[in-house]
Amino acid sequence: MFSVNGAILPLLCAPFLGGKRIVLAPRGMLKSSAIAIRNRRKTNWIGFLKGTGIADRIHFHATSDKEAEEIRFHFGKHASITIIPNVPREPLDGLPNLFKHPGELRLSFVGRVHPIKNLHIVLELISNVRGSCHLDVIGPVEDDSYSERCDKLIGAMPPNIQVTRHGTLPVDESLTLVQKTHAMFLPTQGENFGHSIFEAMGVGVPVLISDQTFWRDLESRKAGWDKPLTKSDNFRDILSSLMAMNQTEHTVWREGALSLARGFFQETDFKGLYLKLFFPDG
Repeated sequence: MFSVNGAILPLLCAPFLGGKRIVLAPRGMLKSSAIAIRNRRKTNWIGFLKGTGIADRIHFHATSDKEAEEIRFHFGKHASITIIPNVPREPLDGLPNLFKHPGELRLSFVGRVHPIKNLHIVLELISNVRGSCHLDVIGPVEDDSYSERCDKLIGAMPPNIQVTRHGTLPVDESLTLVQKTHAMFLPTQGENFGHSIFEAMGVGVPVLISDQTFWRDLESRKAGWDKPLTKSDNFRDILSSLMAMNQTEHTVWREGALSLARGFFQETDFKGLYLKLFFPDG
């Protein structure tokens, strides 16, 4: 949405493209949490698109009803929008072997090390769990001062808590690591789709996330938990529940996560929907 090469320069060429279709995917960049970062630049760009009439040429690709609402908030109720989910990686056919003993918990966090992803909340909450806990943190550093803040939290962990920071990993290597964990914990301030969330469920890993993503009502599907960031006690209680789970109890949640991911993947005609997006006249 605000990339110079990916959006700004192409859109500045819009007046010279004749009647060609212009598709723009904001990819979560119109969320209030994203707009708040460098707010003036972003609001000025949006104002420019609307003021010059370029916005009227844009057909937006939203990946959820929520993102469509965000587009209409900034570009008006008559904005041209098609809603199609992102194309995720195909889930596994069955559950990999994984052991779960009461009193032991292995978690993963996959995301940019940036305030919007709330890694510090993960670290603060696991520092108080009872039992043996290991957290794998996967993702690039995008805010050095925030990363240092997280390092200080890691350095202050009690002996029963271990944290390993892996940095950026290839996707296959990342998923191999994630599928060895009992849950992925990502209390993010907002996700457009949440590929890492889907991919975790796609390898049979239940997710503990905020209610600011595409993935909702997970608990009813035994696929995970989506909770408000304002109620940290909810996350704390779920961590305690996960810690206490045995193999049989945990397998129910693993099966629920994989079932949700496989159902979503199999029920969506991604190819047909995207062909229609780019070639509406066939």
